[in-house]
Amino acid sequence: MKILIIGSKGMLGHDLARVFSGHELVLWDKDEIDITYEDQVLRKVKEEKPDVIINSAAYNDVDGCEEHFELANKVNGYAVGYLAKAAKEVGAVLVHYSTDYVFEGIKKEGYKEDDQPNPQSKYAESKYLGEQELSKNTDRFYLIRTSRLFGQPAMAVGAKKSFVDKMLELSKNRDTLEVVDEEYSNPTYTPDLAKQTKYIIENKLSFGIYHVINEGACTWYEFTQEIFKIKSIDVKLVSVSSDRFPRPAKRPKYSVLVNTKLEPMRDWKEALQEYLKLEF
Repeated sequence: MKILIIGSKGMLGHDLARVFSGHELVLWDKDEIDITYEDQVLRKVKEEKPDVIINSAAYNDVDGCEEHFELANKVNGYAVGYLAKAAKEVGAVLVHYSTDYVFEGIKKEGYKEDDQPNPQSKYAESKYLGEQELSKNTDRFYLIRTSRLFGQPAMAVGAKKSFVDKMLELSKNRDTLEVVDEEYSNPTYTPDLAKQTKYIIENKLSFGIYHVINEGACTWYEFTQEIFKIKSIDVKLVSVSSDRFPRPAKRPKYSVLVNTKLEPMRDWKEALQEYLKLEF
């Protein structure tokens, strides 16, 4: 099977490349393609003729999207439509990743795959646009919603750090850290997400929407507590509300994703423990 991975130098992208290493791989990042140009996308995809296209590229600066909404829509929205058209043209399956942020965040019990999105920020709007462009332009797709990714740092220049790595960095120079004790969601380990993506593709599951997350939900404060507990970091954590750190983009209070279609993945705490034991 010939698999084209877009965003191959990202945190998820290099895990995808690793788990699909037994297949014929084409690895593209910003240097190889600009997915915001429709003609370029169609031409380059037709040259390669992959069986599967996996798009892990995204503009994921949540607050930056408030200021650069046009760019967010280009990368997270319309570009997905271009990839969908190209995939349809060559008969490829398209895998695309979306986010828990497409939901309003008021359902404490969490959101299932068929729940109606109601984005509350420009980032979320752009990601929801991508979902719509995907389904509008091809029927052979897997839309995978996920959340709070952490894993080995991206190789791409200027790539966003995961929350885990940010907290570890901050802990080196602080005696006390204030962390938001709100916004429940599922931390998700990129190697686990990559393996589940492989399972979906290789087992030819029904096309459509899948929620792929590690089991369990937490706030940012609870997430940090677990990071410091595993690493035995002696920094005082102070629980604060989101009002303590005003940000341009609105975040959902409860954006827990409920997986109803797949076997559940391991608990996020177990995955976090594995990650924090790595040396890199």
